Amino acid sequence: MLLLLAASPPRATAQTGDQSFVESLRREDPATAERYVSLRDARARAAEEFQRAEAQYRAAGPALRTLVLPQVRQAQRKYAESSLALIEFLDGHDREALARYQSEIGRINGLLEERARTRADLQKLLRE
Repeated sequence: MLLLLAASPPRATAQTGDQSFVESLRREDPATAERYVSLRDARARAAEEFQRAEAQYRAAGPALRTLVLPQVRQAQRKYAESSLALIEFLDGHDREALARYQSEIGRINGLLEERARTRADLQKLLRE
């Protein structure tokens, strides 16, 4: 069974969101941004190649489809590999962000607890 890709063009909001993401990555670490762009572009090329191979498969008559099928399967594998590489990158980036956020949440919670103790001490002084 072949995996079919949607042939709809990318939406402007998705492009804008991606552009914002790339700019954010560049501010954090230019090398990370370049890695993301490379993985994203490789996936886009693989998707285009897969779509072309599927189009050739559909255009080929039943007798020729067996000749085109290996190309379709190879393009499908390449698409899957590039998609997985991009997902792994995004997962790693998100895990790092999550660790930073959790650390920051811990720091903020510590500040809130410290202020609560200070508040309690000050209210105690007011009552005396």
